[in-house]
Amino acid sequence: MKWLGGPTLTTILYIEGEWNPVLLPDEMDGAFFYDGYKDMQQMETSFASGEIQKANCLLIAAVDETLAWGMERNIAAAAYANPLFPGQTFSGCTMVIEGFEEVDADFLVRIFERFHHIPWTIAVTKRCVIREFCMEDLDALISLYDQPGVTYQLDAKGQRQPGYIEPLFAREEEAEYQQAYITHMYGYYGYGMWLVFDRTTGNLIGRAGLEHRDFDGQTELEMGYVIAPAWQGQGIATEVCGAIIKFAREELDFPRLNALTDAKNAASIVLLEKLGFAYTEDSDAAGSRMRRYVYNFEHKKPYRYCLLYTSDAADDL
Repeated sequence: MKWLGGPTLTTILYIEGEWNPVLLPDEMDGAFFYDGYKDMQQMETSFASGEIQKANCLLIAAVDETLAWGMERNIAAAAYANPLFPGQTFSGCTMVIEGFEEVDADFLVRIFERFHHIPWTIAVTKRCVIREFCMEDLDALISLYDQPGVTYQLDAKGQRQPGYIEPLFAREEEAEYQQAYITHMYGYYGYGMWLVFDRTTGNLIGRAGLEHRDFDGQTELEMGYVIAPAWQGQGIATEVCGAIIKFAREELDFPRLNALTDAKNAASIVLLEKLGFAYTEDSDAAGSRMRRYVYNFEHKKPYRYCLLYTSDAADDL
């Protein structure tokens, strides 16, 4: 993995009266240093003295003025919809937290990482790390897709030969697409297609994740995956897809998960059935005839937050 990291979240800042760490679950005690101030001037003085470093802080605020103050100083921030302060617009803030009963340390870290453009680690399995793509991964992604049998080529009859997934664009166009994907898909929805790395070597060995697909005019969640040929047949896809199903069930508000596969892809069909997917129909939703499998979520967790965005560019993805 080429990503070398960035700043680490150590401190939660707040103005007394706007928010209080007692709102957090008990298990959050000691997760961070919680630093409250009576006003922004006192907080500014603490910065000037070097007592705290802005780069390692997340500001939780309930008032527009406080949020604007933090963003002007390039401090990662999240808004709290505190009923004691009605009428706030939270302008420019991409995260609004409505309640803290189910907020955990990972959730706050992800707000912080998104602000600092640090790719999220989605899951760590026994053998793999699943995380978001960053532009430093482009060469490795191209190498993965260049391996024989990974992407399909169209023959003279328009039939896919010999792979099963769509090839990447030319490098320059792919770079532009991936940068937009980071901004609008990851940034807007908080999920998308991720990269799979071997935990031991850090090498890229696959790509898997979640995207949207329209079925009969309704937008649904679809899981996609590809594992490098050298790593196939070792249970990696089962391990990775199991972690993705868990993420979709616990973090997203969809009643089911879809997967499309070619009828000739026997290995993929066996994998989906092993994971608990059930065949429902043949579908042309992807532009060609594919077998549609569905995994229904029996238990859903309620949303613990909401997102506010000013961009509508995600509609293009």
